[in-house]
Amino acid sequence: MTTKHSDVHQYIESTFGSDIKSLKNIRKFYEETLKKKQTLEQQLSVVTTEVPTKIEEALSSAKSSLEKVIEVQKSKDSLTIQASECLEKCAPPVERFQQSVSRVNEIEKYISYMKWITKIEETSGEIQQSILSDSMKDACIIFKELVNYHTELVNHGTNCCNLTGFLKKMILFWYDILKDKLSKELDAILKLINWPFISAPGPHTISKSANGQDKQMPSPFTAPDPACTLESIIGNLLNIQLPKILLQENSDEATGGSCSDNRAPSSNGAKDEYDQLLLPFQHLLRPLKKRFRYHFSGSKQTNDIRKPEWYLAQILNWIGHHSGFLEHTIQPILDKHEHGHIDALVIFTQGLLQLVVSKLANDMEEIIYYDDVFSHVVDEVLMFDRELRSAYNIPDMVLKIYGPLIVFSQPTCMKKWLTIERLFAVERLDALLSSDDAWKSKFELSDIDDVDEMKTPECAESFVSMLLAITDRYKNLPSMQEQIQFLDLQLLLLDDFRIRLTQVFRSFANNHCDDTITSILNAAYYVTVVLQEWADNIFFLELKYQKDKNNNLSTTSSVVPNSLLNLGESSKATASTSEHSTDDTVFEPMVVLYERIYNEGVERIGQLILAEFKARSRPYLNDQWLALPPAEEQVTLIVSRSACGMLEVLQDRLYLFQQRLCTMLFTQLWRWVAEAVDIYLFSEMVLENHFNEGGALQLQFDITRNLFPLFGPYTGKPENYFKRLKETCHLLNLHLGNALLLKEVFEEMRNQSDDYDVKTRSDPVAVLAEMGIHLLTPSNARNILNRRVDWTSN
Repeated sequence: MTTKHSDVHQYIESTFGSDIKSLKNIRKFYEETLKKKQTLEQQLSVVTTEVPTKIEEALSSAKSSLEKVIEVQKSKDSLTIQASECLEKCAPPVERFQQSVSRVNEIEKYISYMKWITKIEETSGEIQQSILSDSMKDACIIFKELVNYHTELVNHGTNCCNLTGFLKKMILFWYDILKDKLSKELDAILKLINWPFISAPGPHTISKSANGQDKQMPSPFTAPDPACTLESIIGNLLNIQLPKILLQENSDEATGGSCSDNRAPSSNGAKDEYDQLLLPFQHLLRPLKKRFRYHFSGSKQTNDIRKPEWYLAQILNWIGHHSGFLEHTIQPILDKHEHGHIDALVIFTQGLLQLVVSKLANDMEEIIYYDDVFSHVVDEVLMFDRELRSAYNIPDMVLKIYGPLIVFSQPTCMKKWLTIERLFAVERLDALLSSDDAWKSKFELSDIDDVDEMKTPECAESFVSMLLAITDRYKNLPSMQEQIQFLDLQLLLLDDFRIRLTQVFRSFANNHCDDTITSILNAAYYVTVVLQEWADNIFFLELKYQKDKNNNLSTTSSVVPNSLLNLGESSKATASTSEHSTDDTVFEPMVVLYERIYNEGVERIGQLILAEFKARSRPYLNDQWLALPPAEEQVTLIVSRSACGMLEVLQDRLYLFQQRLCTMLFTQLWRWVAEAVDIYLFSEMVLENHFNEGGALQLQFDITRNLFPLFGPYTGKPENYFKRLKETCHLLNLHLGNALLLKEVFEEMRNQSDDYDVKTRSDPVAVLAEMGIHLLTPSNARNILNRRVDWTSN
């Protein structure tokens, strides 16, 4: 009851509140409450009368549905029993039927199997009949169908091993017969055209006889037409070319003998790549293989490991002698027989390269123990590879797979090559830096102006040339992993050269006028420019991507042999700087280190120039700026005598380093000097002296007519680099009226509250900007104005 009374009390309080006048609505409140009571009583009556009726109807419907479900369940159990009885009765017939179907399927497999055997035997018979009737073209076409049977069975994943084995033996049987027969015919026709062309380039084409168009094979009564016969035989050989899977089987079943001789030792037991060539090219290359083995194997004098250029030159001669015939005679035949995707010269060269790789790999077991012989072999092979690319346009992918450089990709050869490259590079670097002309430019004595803006010393140019030569040697290696090893070697050499430059620079640090100092800075800048150009090359971008992919940025030693890491602890510091984001270039750490050399060097030279300038500027700083006569008393203005010494030093030093430093470094130097002189004179002379009218005018004349022109040869507007002095002279030489007005502005601002600088800073800045003063702050401008002693201060 307490809760109900509380609710009623709150309801009345919320309705009438504390205002007594609201009681006039009490009748309306009573009527609304009465209506609510009647509504609630009516709803309660409906619930007590209608709800029980609806509940009874729902329960009745539920009982009816439950009875129906029970009836359906009984029907389902009855049907299940009937179905089980029916299945039991049908089980024996079904089992007999399944057995019959299984036997039928098995018989169909036997029939299909026999059909395949029949088809194979019939096709084999057709091949035999075509051979007996001397129709080699038909025999080769039918043989191709036999090969297609095998391909179809293999592609469908048949489990009939005996069938595929029988078909494979049948194919290889006829393959040997057809190949031997066509080989004899091809050998006969090649003799007619004097193949191979050993001593001189062969003809580009073979002339056809008048009646040769209608003949595919020579008749017994007429001389054979070489052109038509060659085309027919090559076409037949292309038709009997085995697919790779059958070629593998045939190679595995063949005896060792000649095949083992053709296999490149670097293949580690892989099947003979020579057998993978198209059959026509195997026969075209056969006499050349015999000649190559005769001259460059065994105890022949031409088989000398110290003379690799002999067999490499022989291979190049053979390619050159046969290129015309291959392009104009063999290539059209390939195009006609649906082998246009094959380049005759490329596949011919591929076969010859296998001879080179086999020969080089066999000799390498002995060559690797002799540094001079190994170096000579590397040079000759690189020249051979370069000749193939430039003279015969052999694709890069072919040379990466079949070229002789794959022999040097073996770990032992690669380690040997890197070691020799490093030793030679270090010796070359020692010789370059110890030369008398190491720090002289090759164009130093030239009479032509601006012939060498870089002023690069000989040692830097030779060092970059050496790095470029290393790049040319390794850029065509088959694998990027080997290329990255050479790249890391180049980075080590760059770091070694940087250390040497730093050591020489420190040894001459006390004599900044020595030519060696500026040559070192020019060398560092030249190397930086070259590395930045190289970094944008697609070749180095690919190597950078590969290094990032292999997570080799953290340390150089991860890909370079330990024997190469003898350049000192600095290489470790260099490697640590390589831990940059992948957005950096591959030479970015080195560029930063070389930039540090010439930036610090330029700053040091600038400091020494500034020190001399300061020493000679003491009289100028202490000049009598208060006692100079006004302008009307001077006939003409001349430079202050006390300023001649410091201006002379500045002019001499700038001219000296202009002749010695490259354009970019000298620009960096004179800008640094200009900024330092501007700050020095402003702080040490202007802010430490007072000026009368004549002193201000003399200062302006010294600065604008004598100091600025010293930098005129280097820039069109030297005053832009002395903004403090320029604006100071402008303030000191204001007309009296403008000066007084400006001082009034400063005086008003000073008389304001202490937080003036925060609230009204824009006012003095705007006033100074209108007068052309942009760098000096209002406080500095007020201080400079107060330096004029002949202006009346308020």
